[in-house]
Amino acid sequence: MSKIKDCKLFKALSNAKDKFVSCKFCRAVDKVWHNRFFRIVWIRLAFLAILVNLVIECLNRLSFVAGLRHMVTNPLVFLFNTLMVYFTLTFVAFFKKRIFAGTLISAVWIALGIINYAVSDNRVTPFNAPDVKNLEDLADIIDRYFSVGMFIWIAIAIAGVIALIVIICIHSSKIKEKINYFKCGMISAISFGALMLFLNIGNATGLLALNFGNLRQAYRDYGFNYCFMSSLLSSGVKKPRGYSESKVNEVVHPTEEESQTNEEPTTPVPDDTKHTEPVDTPNIIYVQLESLFDPTWLNGLEFSEDPIPNLRKLREEYSSGYFSVPSFGAGTANTEFEVMTGMNLDDFGPGEYPYKTILQKTACESVGYDLKKYGYKINALHDNKGNFYQRNTVFSRLGYDQFTSLEYIYNYDVNPTDWAKDDCLVDEITGMLKYSPEKDFIYCISVQGHGEYPEDTSDMDLKIKVTGNDVTGNPNGFEYYVNQVHEMDQFVAKLVDEVSKIDEHTIIVFYGDHLPTFNINDSDLANGDIMQTPYVIWNNFGMKKIDEDIQAYQLSSVIFERLGMEGGVISQYHMSKRRQEDQSEYLSDLKLLEYDILYGDCVAYNGTLPYTITNMKMGYKYIKINDVKNVGDDVVVTGQNFTWASHIVINGERVSTTVNSEGELVAEGYQVEDGDEIAVIQATSGGTQLSSTSIYVYGDPDSLKEYYDEATSADQAE
Repeated sequence: MSKIKDCKLFKALSNAKDKFVSCKFCRAVDKVWHNRFFRIVWIRLAFLAILVNLVIECLNRLSFVAGLRHMVTNPLVFLFNTLMVYFTLTFVAFFKKRIFAGTLISAVWIALGIINYAVSDNRVTPFNAPDVKNLEDLADIIDRYFSVGMFIWIAIAIAGVIALIVIICIHSSKIKEKINYFKCGMISAISFGALMLFLNIGNATGLLALNFGNLRQAYRDYGFNYCFMSSLLSSGVKKPRGYSESKVNEVVHPTEEESQTNEEPTTPVPDDTKHTEPVDTPNIIYVQLESLFDPTWLNGLEFSEDPIPNLRKLREEYSSGYFSVPSFGAGTANTEFEVMTGMNLDDFGPGEYPYKTILQKTACESVGYDLKKYGYKINALHDNKGNFYQRNTVFSRLGYDQFTSLEYIYNYDVNPTDWAKDDCLVDEITGMLKYSPEKDFIYCISVQGHGEYPEDTSDMDLKIKVTGNDVTGNPNGFEYYVNQVHEMDQFVAKLVDEVSKIDEHTIIVFYGDHLPTFNINDSDLANGDIMQTPYVIWNNFGMKKIDEDIQAYQLSSVIFERLGMEGGVISQYHMSKRRQEDQSEYLSDLKLLEYDILYGDCVAYNGTLPYTITNMKMGYKYIKINDVKNVGDDVVVTGQNFTWASHIVINGERVSTTVNSEGELVAEGYQVEDGDEIAVIQATSGGTQLSSTSIYVYGDPDSLKEYYDEATSADQAE
């Protein structure tokens, strides 16, 4: 006992207890806490819920003061989020060890808040359900945004919390009175009913939004608990009221009277909307520029030179306008989804990524499938990892014949934040156009402008200087971003120049996927809308300039309309209805079609989905092995189109590989013998295998001939 009393920790705790007892304020708090009213478990749980939610909201806003301000300025929203915590805490009353149960439930909530804090602070956009549902993407996010030191601190914190919970579980006392399970159940039911009533009233009055275009702002406006749970529990397009076969047919096949009405839109349609000259179905290229917008739209800024002179010139000479996207600061894949499918993300679950939900199960009408009817080769291109957002599988559900990701690009440079520079995409796009005898559709996704943007740029040589940009919340980071945009603008000019040298009719659509992750509000912008980016439709065959503002989900229908193409059910619907006066009917009928196509009875397709998942090839170039030799103590594989992501596989085992060039790989310290099977795979930095060559059998001349013939014929077919 004397050893315990001599312990420094024991003495410190004793001193703290003495100070607590002697403090008048602490004694007053203790007296109130032990008052008969506050001894009621439900009252104590209510105070605990308030405390837990306050901690979560402080973490959500990365600031203690901002959390307190939210509680005071948005009391109803704060109350609703507190009620969510309180409902879960009511289950504490079902346990004898209530202190342990309360600690455990509170710890789960606060752990989610801490994860959200870490993700928001590093990735800028908050933690939501898709991050949980796709562990592969979550691992990639962690790999890019979290340092080793941060991992260590997180591991220590987790271990400490687990140890604390275990100690509380072992040493916490049990209540003596008998538990009234009926009463506890009634309290839980009442709190759940109040929660649902509050939710319905909040949704009806607009206090709580149903859709989150700006995910980061939504978390701040409506609270972490509501936003996270909404993204976790709600996904897909809900069945519209009045959904039926007759209603779908009415939308897809309007009566003659309705058709005539639709041909008289409020907004006049230009006489030459359709390009009537024979254009021989031009190559169509979409270039989705990461986080691109016009920096000069921000009020009060001065630039040492124009950040986007080439895009500005193109917008003056070719069809252009504002391009409304479904998200702010992040959500590249959702802009892709809208552009490719013509579907409106507002109709899906809050914060949902259809790539991670419905497109895991089914193919979907898309611009790719629509263009296949015209004999197009359907290509996707991205200078980032192929498995991010699971594009390596999802794109096969959108009609793509081949997908070239960074793992299939040999030469590229990276910017100071380690994203690939978009300049490398020029050779890939022109290569695809030259490599394929068919007309090409290329969906190109750039990455250079991606955040997070550094706060310290002292060691960077930034060409363009920006003054007066305190509005962004990160002046140095914004200046860095502007210089990345300037390089992206140079990439645009180079691509147009190189494509112009190819004697084929071509359209290139340039647009931004969303605004960058800065503290930008509508009032900060000259156009007054943080959900708008610029777009321009360049072409080399004389299409007339027609300027209009469009939604991302309308883009493909605009292109089809300009070219006189038919498109699919969704594109035809947009072409016939997007200019009509009653936009509410237009959007509600669009939602009806989305539900029917993805979740309903496919009435729009006479009951059967006409699209099948493609056998998509990774990389537009054929990777092949020409020879395998033992050279000294190593195995040397010679061939074609190897990249940094190429790995030698011997008898099914992936071996350590050095990439000497596009034509040579070396496995140091390995030897092969007759009969050994060799292949070369392409794998992401995280290890996911994207593709493989056919098996090459060492020492078997026939195998070499068969393999070489296979590779050669594939090249010729291309």
